[in-house]
Parts: sequence; C-alpha cells; structure tokens
Amino acid sequence: MKKGKFTLGLVVSLASIGALSACNEVTYSDGVVLTYTDAAGTKTVVTAEDLFGAYQTTTGQVSTDFDAIEEVLIRNYYKDSARATDLAALEKDAKLAVQSVKEEAETNATNNKTSYQEEFEKLLTSNGVESIDELYEAKLYNLEKDKFTKNYNSSTSRVEGMRDGSYTDENGSKQITFPYSSKYGRGNDGYLLEQLPYHIAHILVKVSAEADNHTQGTITEAEARKLSDVIKYIAGASVIPGSSSTKRATFGDIAKQQSDDTGSAERYGELSVMDRKQADEFVNEFKFGIYAYEAIFNQINQDPLKNPYATEVRKNPTGDEADTYKLTDRLLFSKEATYTDAGLEQTDEELNLPDGEHYLSNFFKAENGIGRIPYGAAVALASAAKDPNLGWTVNNGQAIYYPRNVLFNKYFNKHNVAVIVPNEIAYNDSNLSPVTDNDPSNGIDYRTEDFIGTPSETYRNLPGFQVDTKDALPESILGQNDNVLTNEKGQIILVARAGASSYQGVHFMVIERSALSEYGTTADMSGAKKVQEIPAPAAGRGTKYEDKDITTLSEYYTIHTPKSTSFPTYNNGTSSLAKTTYINQLAESEETYGNTRDTLEGRIKDYNTVADTFRFQYLIENGSLAFNTNNDLVKGIQEKVQTWISTKRETNHENAVEKFDDTWAAFAEYLTRANEARTLKEDGSQKLISETCAIGYSSEDAKNGTGIWAIGGACYAKK
Repeated sequence: MKKGKFTLGLVVSLASIGALSACNEVTYSDGVVLTYTDAAGTKTVVTAEDLFGAYQTTTGQVSTDFDAIEEVLIRNYYKDSARATDLAALEKDAKLAVQSVKEEAETNATNNKTSYQEEFEKLLTSNGVESIDELYEAKLYNLEKDKFTKNYNSSTSRVEGMRDGSYTDENGSKQITFPYSSKYGRGNDGYLLEQLPYHIAHILVKVSAEADNHTQGTITEAEARKLSDVIKYIAGASVIPGSSSTKRATFGDIAKQQSDDTGSAERYGELSVMDRKQADEFVNEFKFGIYAYEAIFNQINQDPLKNPYATEVRKNPTGDEADTYKLTDRLLFSKEATYTDAGLEQTDEELNLPDGEHYLSNFFKAENGIGRIPYGAAVALASAAKDPNLGWTVNNGQAIYYPRNVLFNKYFNKHNVAVIVPNEIAYNDSNLSPVTDNDPSNGIDYRTEDFIGTPSETYRNLPGFQVDTKDALPESILGQNDNVLTNEKGQIILVARAGASSYQGVHFMVIERSALSEYGTTADMSGAKKVQEIPAPAAGRGTKYEDKDITTLSEYYTIHTPKSTSFPTYNNGTSSLAKTTYINQLAESEETYGNTRDTLEGRIKDYNTVADTFRFQYLIENGSLAFNTNNDLVKGIQEKVQTWISTKRETNHENAVEKFDDTWAAFAEYLTRANEARTLKEDGSQKLISETCAIGYSSEDAKNGTGIWAIGGACYAKK
C-alpha cells in the first residue's frame, strides 16, 4: 500500500496497548523500535526501517513519525483475534466505501461524457492512492482510525480528566494530568481552567438603531416600550400581562415571553456555554462585557472571608509572570496585549505603569468596562415612547429629536456592558422646566449633564434592588453605596447594546455560573438576601456541601444525566435528590438532558487542538510505549519528536493568546471610537443630543424655534 500522510491524531491512541487490554505487553530489543504482543499471543516485531522508512522523506517531517507509529499500531490492534468481529464489520464497510467510489466514477463518466476508467483514476488520485487495492486499504484504515478514536474518547474518566485537568489514579487519589514537562513543554490544565466556561442566560430586545450610530440612532415606539417593560418586569415593578401570578416574574419566564431571541426564549433565556474556543459565537459586547465584569469583580473578592465562594484561582493570584500583574487579568489577556489609541500602540513599559497594572486592564476598569444605566431611564422610555403629535413640526420632524430616541441614545446606546442602578433622571421630574438657553445657571447644562442620575428611594425599594450587591463592583464604578438590579436568584443583570449582521438589540444577561466560582452564588427566592450556605474555607470545608444543592464546577459541568448513578446528588434528610447542574437546570426530558450532555462532552473533547500530544505523552510516561534508545536512529527520532511536541504546544498557546489579545484590543479601539463620538468637543459641540431636548420637545421654544431651539442652540438642527 502506498503510505499516505495522515494527520497527527490517534498516535495518541497508543494508550490502547496498555489501557484497553491488560494482558498485552510491549517489549524492546536492540535494533528494533518495539515488539507488540497482543492478547492472543500474536507477536509483531517492528523495526526502525519498517516503521519509519516508508514515511520519513526529510528530517524535517517529524509529524510523519507519529503517522507511521499510529498506522502500525492501529492496524495491529484490529488484527488481534479478539477483535475479529470488529475487523470483519470494518472490512465490510470498507468494501462498501470502495463500491461507492466506483459508482461515483460511473456517474461522473455519464455526466462528463468520458470513460469510466478516466473518472475512476481521478477519484483514486483525489483519495491519495494509485490502485483499487490501495483505495480499499486507505478506506479500511480510516474506518479503523475513526472507530478507535470513538472508543478511546468513550472513557468517562478520560473525558472527566480532560475537563478537570486531573484524573483519579488506582489508589483513588487526584493527580494532575499534564503538568509542565522538561521534555514535552507546556502542560494542560484542563477544559475548566483553560477555556473558562460561562453558563449564561439572556433576554434580547431587538431595536432598529444602526450598529455604528452611537449618538443618533432611532428606535420605534414599540421597541421603546418593550425595553422599558422588560426592565420593569425584572425589577418586579410590574407583572407580565396575561400572567395569572401577581408575584415578581422570574428571569426565565420573562425571557420565555418577551425575548426576541426565539431560540433561547424556548429555553427560558438559557444559552449554550460560552468558553474561549466558542467565544466567536457571541457578539463582542456580550462576551467581553462578561469578562470585564468578572475581572473587576474578582479584583475585590480575592479575600476568602469577603468572598467565601472564591476558588483557589481567586485566592492565590500567582502565575508565570514575575511581576504582580493580577491573575484575573492574565486569565483574560496577556500582559503583552496592546491596543491602538490615537494611532499609537503603547505597552505598559512605554507608559511607565507600575507593577500590577496593565494598559488594557486599566481601560476596562474605567467606565469602558462597566457602565451604569439609571432605572429611571427605563421609566422615562415608557412615557416618552409615543410618536409626538403636537400640531406643529420640530426641527423638520427629525426622529432623532423625538424624546424616546434622545433617551435611548443617551442611556442605552453605549456599547460597553452596564449594570442598572436605582437612580432617577431629569426626565422623571414632571415639574422640570426646560433650559431656555445655553447658560448652565438657568438649569441643566446640556454639555455636562449626568449620565447616571441621582439615587431614588422609590426605586431602591423595588424587589430587584434588595439583594446586597455592594461588594460586586468597586465604589469608583458604582458611584454610590447602592445595590444594582438583580433577578429573583440574586444574579446581577448585565446590559449590553450589541448586535450582528442579522439584528441589533439590547441584551439583558445573567451569569448562571461563573468560570471562576467554585460553588456558585444564590439568593433566596424572594430576592431579599444572599444565601451564604457553603463549606467553610478551612480544611474539610466544614459543612458538607454534598448535603446541599451546591455544586463544584466539576459537578456543575457533569457529563452524566439524572438517571445515571454518577449524577451529582445531595441528601435532603429523607432522600437523595439530583443537584442542579448545567445538564438539568431546566425541567426538561431525559432526551434533552442527553442532547445537552453530548454537546458539553463534545466541547470538552475538542477544546484542545493539540490534545493528541498530551495523549502521546501519557503513553510514554505511563510505560505503555517506550523508545528503544539503544538504536541511534530511534534515539534521534525520540529527540525530534519531543522538540516537535514542545514547539507545537507553545505555538498553539501563543496563537490562541494572540487571537484573544487582538480581539480584546479591537473591542477596546471600537469603544474608544464610540466614546469619542459621544464626547463633548472643545468647541462645545456634541453629537449626542441632550436630555434637555427631550424634556423641552413640547415647549413653546420648540414650537417657535427660540431659546435652545433657535439657530446655534443645543436643540437646533440645521436644515
């Protein structure tokens, strides 16, 4: 058979030699690479020439060494007499695959008016072979390879090791799967730490405003009312129309009935897990807003006494970097990440930033990271929603001056992530007199007016502002000692104005489970207070969390379904109940649980694009396979392979970090441009229309084109 070049992959499946058949053994002698004895006693001697000769054409093609080892071992694995049934089925499928190629050649010959032989030879070439025998062997090997991959990945303990970065050894002890190795380089910390999965739910309210119109977007009356209503429902200020309950609606019920994302609405707003590899599925404001919030939250919650939910990741901000650059920042972007400001790429060193500070980190910890939306802006949207019908035309009837659009642009059209605070705004004051000129002494200065409003006792008393969130964000961001809006579970509502090519809208998001929270957070169902029922930080964790519906991250992302005996449970005193996890957090069917589990398991298996190198390392270090270093050729191959693995891992890591750095930087630059569009210019001009204009839209000055509505006034639009 002609040796085609296969990708590096199931060479990692060498684990099968020791792991899948306990009575198999691999022995070595001088002059050979290995001798493989299968369970039936059949012995296969593989020499260096046999193993590498047909593959290795240049010394630089180290990956072909893997391909050679892989093919020899997988083929021998299925030649084992114990797997004769499997091999017979695979051979049958291979013959069918060859027959399919023949039929394709016949069809092509008819369609192209050519000969069967000509078309068949084309298909042989496209399959990388030269004869029908080689085609059969290639199809058979690919089938063997696929089957072995599925068998290898079917091990529950192996998948859990990929998830946690650790495995349980034969003595029942937890071991780190792949720490840093002097031979193989960078280690593997597992899916949970390397991919930082976040379980998120959201409500989407679509708007018609254009994506990049940061100051003068327009929305419809219906959109303004819906934005207002959704916020009121979340806060418990009103109930969903048609609801039989007079109680505060749950976030899930609001999503079910109000969200414009119909797919997630069917699942009560629940979205798939957002991890680093899958982050491209989410719009930038959504994913980076959550990361920015988490970075800020964790900076003030690393003290286990202040944050009893803290994981070791939070408690011990250490890492590879020599300075004090904080771990929660490093988990998001590298210290080398830069973004272009005013056309200049500036590094921390060039800015002379002290240790522990980072240019991008500082950027997202200012108002760029977490904004504030006053609850009063939602109230104002409802009263300002209707198309004005005054009997006269203001500024040629331009919709950008309609009160709802002025309020939308000022409070909701900024593309960072925001929290909602119990503040009122100027528009909430029905007795407010509009500014009559540009003199700040006569009322609100349209050039410097506040964007967060002032605290309101009425809004503070709403159910959505009762959970203590004062430690969720630093005072420099909140601006006052108030709670922010939460849902009925006590989860903070994050708001992001965002969209894609197919829609624009406002997202209301909750983090169902943070990637950095070992035990999660909850509140009682009334939303009145946080529940701090978790194990004590001391050894043994004090209270047994196994007796409460509290999950570790590993338990939360279980790959079992509720009917499995391995599904996490807790004892409520009388019986064993299933814990709430990602799999069953919605009351659905066993079929749905299985589909959710399969999706999660697939992500865990596929997250590391160089996972094959770690499996290969496992084989070597656990004695399933060893290089015969008495053979100079083999010894040289061993050294090349180790270097190749180390380089591949490092390159893969650097590429992933660089990709994330670049997207962070691009988002920072986007926010910079958006902020500039909303900023007061030196000449006193500003594209963002003042709230003063919304307040005075029905005034006599607006009717007559006088005062601030006159030429040169704050609310005048050029004809």
